[in-house]
Amino acid sequence: MTKSSLVLALAAALSVAPAFAAEIVVVNLDAGTGAGLDDPSPRAPQGGNPGTTLGEQRQVAYAYAAKMWGAIMQSDVPIRVGARFIPQACTATSAVLGSAGTTSVFRDFPGATRPGTWHNVALTESIVGVDLNPGALDINSQFNSRISGDPACLGGADWYYGLDGQTPAGAVNFLNVVMHEIGHGIGFQSFLNVTTGNLFGFAAPSPANPAGSPGFPDVYLANAFNNIVGKAFPDMTAAERAFSVRNAGGTVWTGPDVSAVAPDYLDAQLAITVSGIAGPLPAGRSSLGPAVTGPEFAGVVALANDGVDAGGDACTPLVNGADIAGRIALVDRGGCTFDVKVLNAQAAGATGVLVANNVAGVIEPGGVNAAVTVPVLGISLDAGNQIRALAPGPQVLAVADPVRRVGADDLGRVRLNTPAALAPGSTFSHFDTALSPNALMEPSITGTLRGDLDVDLTPALFRDTGWRTSAGNATLGTCDTGVPVVDSSGIAVGASIEARSLVCSAFAGSKGEYQDCITAYADSLVVAGLIEGSSKGRIASCAARQR
Repeated sequence: MTKSSLVLALAAALSVAPAFAAEIVVVNLDAGTGAGLDDPSPRAPQGGNPGTTLGEQRQVAYAYAAKMWGAIMQSDVPIRVGARFIPQACTATSAVLGSAGTTSVFRDFPGATRPGTWHNVALTESIVGVDLNPGALDINSQFNSRISGDPACLGGADWYYGLDGQTPAGAVNFLNVVMHEIGHGIGFQSFLNVTTGNLFGFAAPSPANPAGSPGFPDVYLANAFNNIVGKAFPDMTAAERAFSVRNAGGTVWTGPDVSAVAPDYLDAQLAITVSGIAGPLPAGRSSLGPAVTGPEFAGVVALANDGVDAGGDACTPLVNGADIAGRIALVDRGGCTFDVKVLNAQAAGATGVLVANNVAGVIEPGGVNAAVTVPVLGISLDAGNQIRALAPGPQVLAVADPVRRVGADDLGRVRLNTPAALAPGSTFSHFDTALSPNALMEPSITGTLRGDLDVDLTPALFRDTGWRTSAGNATLGTCDTGVPVVDSSGIAVGASIEARSLVCSAFAGSKGEYQDCITAYADSLVVAGLIEGSSKGRIASCAARQR
């Protein structure tokens, strides 16, 4: 096998893709510029990315992401994705890493998943089986060229172009960002005006259009619901939608596919068992003190008393240290910051702190203070009253909640990102940052993400909007590896095998080098516990059949 250009290798690999697998065609908008994806600056290969120039490494990572999503999604119509690097906002502490979105939308076409509802062009074409914009881009994406080691941008961070998820400290994983941005273009995107709450297509009455237009919902928005308003987004007024996209924690995704797989992905919420109270009580994690996972938060509860007014807010040093020492202090919310309360209880000898809310709902005590060394949990106003009625002496123990999940409401519906401070670039068209573990489509790219292997809840969300996703195995050419492209919880090992095969094929100098490249990757998957040894043998056999 002679080394060919990455573009030709990508085309060859996609030409034998299994039926219905999406062909994602990357259009290099930097071609001929000597910059961005065309940058000739020499680079040493890193993390499984064999490119030897900056532009080539960027193209390899983008091609890997395109192949991953192409293996997962199903469409008979190629999806054309434009890609380029441009300067974007960046300070020493924050930056826009990239952005992407669909180039056009359609509604009321034959086979539409919902009447009177906008569908992005890639989804529309997958449904109708026809290229509606021949030769045009379906998705446009751009990435921040200012992330380049400049101290004025993210403190000197640079992109990491490796394909192995082993991002060095202080670097930004480019593959994760590309996976995220292509996800937006495929359909993790609403067309709602988050500032006004108006639907896409809204037009105020005017002399030329006296009736105006209320606009139409989109397939993403149609799956959103706000628990405070008590309505789905298409049924709301513009004012209610404007409220709901600023209602932190209150807006959730109602699509059945996401709700079905969320328990397989999201961590269990914490709860506490209390002697004398039937059933566990929901508890909220705190950013103060050591992380609580369960049994390290255990003991007898004592009521804090600082001797001022009712005494329970612990905003001044406690006067009942003898009662608190060696026990878990129950303190009330209000009057001062959470860390002040906790430090006063800690100084009195408390081994842990429960913060009872002063309004309805479970509180998650926030703040940062390295002086806090005891574990902290929050509970509801009702739970605090129940425990207070049993004091002194009830035993408490933190446990995994049997039903509730981190980042979902009590009905198991996953939260969308609707922070109180409106952020037009991230509000609504992302999962909430409260999810644990972190998800690919949260507004911030975190160090725990493995976009090279895991797309978590995202395929399920796409299915809720009308997409078909792969239910089959990864293939090398026409050979079935036996490894699922993506499993129910979003682990996309099979998709990663197809993506790695693409890169191996593009850079191998011979068939033997290609086989060695694929076998080495299969070995790494066995070591990581992601496939069995028998699967490695089948992958190697498929690799041997390739030209």
